[in-house]
Amino acid sequence: MKFISIIQKRAAAAPGKSLILNPEDYAAAGGELLVIAMVLSWVLTYIYDPDIIKDNQLKRRVGYNNLCVGWDMAPAKYVAAPIFVGIVFFESRFMQLSYQRAAIDPSSNRNEDQIVMIVNFFSTLSWMACILIFVCDPVENATLHTFSFVQLVVFGYFAYVANFVTTDVKYHPRGSHAFIGIFGFFSLMFGLCAVVQFLTYSEESGPGPIPWWVTAIGDYGWFVCLGVQGYMRPRAPSLRLDFTLTSDDDFQVIGEKKPAVAP
Repeated sequence: MKFISIIQKRAAAAPGKSLILNPEDYAAAGGELLVIAMVLSWVLTYIYDPDIIKDNQLKRRVGYNNLCVGWDMAPAKYVAAPIFVGIVFFESRFMQLSYQRAAIDPSSNRNEDQIVMIVNFFSTLSWMACILIFVCDPVENATLHTFSFVQLVVFGYFAYVANFVTTDVKYHPRGSHAFIGIFGFFSLMFGLCAVVQFLTYSEESGPGPIPWWVTAIGDYGWFVCLGVQGYMRPRAPSLRLDFTLTSDDDFQVIGEKKPAVAP
């Protein structure tokens, strides 16, 4: 698995030894952990709190069980939340490495690099903000709880598009252009349906006007695209990282000359 491979590579880092970093591996690692967190959460919820599957705040509003229901209650969220910290790290690291690769690529467009930097920055903030799904209890504030995740759908897609369109077409995998449209369709569908259903929900009338299966198609379709997107990303080079000790403001490496101070 990618996240295990990344950890093993980092553990092998040593002076004089290069480390090869593939930014896409970090995105894949985040996806792997997301699947693991979801599977473990649903198993724990099914065992320890099966009643929440039959009736919960999200199901009342949209008419079906969103996949995130599995980690909404204890003890599942006690397992999923720490794993999610790892997901945020890997996804944020991907955004960082992706931009750094573009910044040192002599064939890249500087204006496009700036766009990627801005979009990746906000996508990273989006991943950090989605941790609120474990902070905002769905029983106390189902709307804030859900929108903490829905915003990730929007920013995640924009980041994917920005990194896609700023690469040469010849590096786009077969089917990737169709996929970016499908991904956008499900992202828009899921986001709009969730907003409408939550804003129009009332305890008296129940879910909003959209049939539950329509929202479910957008929801589950988006999760499928999330798993497929790693295979549809443009092909790009990896980064080589060389380790060496160097002096800084508060430490002098023995044998290393201090850099000249500008007058």
